[in-house]
Amino acid sequence: MTGRPENSPIVLTPMTPGRDVEFAQMLEEFRDAGEYHVYDGNFAVAWDGYAGFYDLLSRMKAGGYPRPDIVPMDSYFIESGGRILGEVYVRHRLSPWLEQIGGHVGYKVRPSARNQGVATAALRLALKELKALGVESALVTCNTTNAASAKVIERCGGQRIEDAILENRIERRYWVPTRADLPAARRR
Repeated sequence: MTGRPENSPIVLTPMTPGRDVEFAQMLEEFRDAGEYHVYDGNFAVAWDGYAGFYDLLSRMKAGGYPRPDIVPMDSYFIESGGRILGEVYVRHRLSPWLEQIGGHVGYKVRPSARNQGVATAALRLALKELKALGVESALVTCNTTNAASAKVIERCGGQRIEDAILENRIERRYWVPTRADLPAARRR
């Protein structure tokens, strides 16, 4: 099966143990597409398997791990019809680093599920999670080379602010309202 299952809503489900096979299938898609950058830095442990990745995310949930500047965050799978389509990270607050790159929300969509409204729906759901946490406006960023992600953010109401330039990388930055009346994602 590839892509998004027909007529199934997109939901965010908290990451739980035991999703090793499904996660490995998603990793294989990223690997086949040459997208090794989707799991780098602290997240590079994902390439060794889901158990270690899940352990890392569990430790990161409360913040302060693996470094003191890591903020509390919730980790979700983006799913439709029980199939993992990607991931969303909802960060409860910003650190100086996240103010430049990363923001309140990080997301990735497996290659076979792109251009189907998955990222837009996932970002809208993540914004609702932030609203429930009391965040009125979320900072969401993307690399300037990622036009698709910029469109997703703008579709969700993102207002572009000054770009961040860090480590030979330019990041577009947007403030996005977390209002409760965000429209549902449209299926193309």
